[in-house]
Amino acid sequence: MKKLVIFDLDGTLIDTIIDASRCFNKTLEYFGLKTHPLEQYICLVGGNLEVIFSSLLEEKFRTSEMIAKLKNKYREVYSLDEKPNTKPFAGVLGLLKKLNEDKILVSVNTNKSQKLAEELCKKMFGCIPFSGIFGYCEERPSKPDPFAANELMRMNHVLPKDTIYVGDSITDIETAKNAGIDFVFVNWLNADVTNFLIKNNVKFVANSPDDIFKFL
Repeated sequence: MKKLVIFDLDGTLIDTIIDASRCFNKTLEYFGLKTHPLEQYICLVGGNLEVIFSSLLEEKFRTSEMIAKLKNKYREVYSLDEKPNTKPFAGVLGLLKKLNEDKILVSVNTNKSQKLAEELCKKMFGCIPFSGIFGYCEERPSKPDPFAANELMRMNHVLPKDTIYVGDSITDIETAKNAGIDFVFVNWLNADVTNFLIKNNVKFVANSPDDIFKFL
């Protein structure tokens, strides 16, 4: 039995895609740049902001100066937004409660800012005693660097063999690989991701929160 489960946040525990994509488009629009449909954000959200904006921008606008401006503006826009469509995925709260009852530690590692990550976890899962929440902070490396995953294992006195990482993106796959821990890919929308999984050597897929217990 595993002792620690490290969860990604966006797209894994919480459905943020509608509000996040709207805020990305608001930010792009503010600078007079091209906006994008929701579908394009689904495969991008979860990476760090620099990678996301680099993917969204036309090459002629893809400068370090512009990306820095977009990152700062996005954080401002997203922080002030009421996020009316953001909610936990169905079954996730029950999963976290069961893990807690079974004495399995749960923690969060996200590229969302530290402050927002803590606020969302408190708002969505206030009854869950997370064993650590690591969000984006300029003073430390972000995913897919394994820094946060390693710190969470160290803080909780858990070895890599007793830990799993649960996420929904290539960034999460690489984070788990870099930390040397097992990985579970969540596919709550039951999309056809066969080629993606084969290409990235993903061995376990959860199509519902209950599937995670099969792996444990």
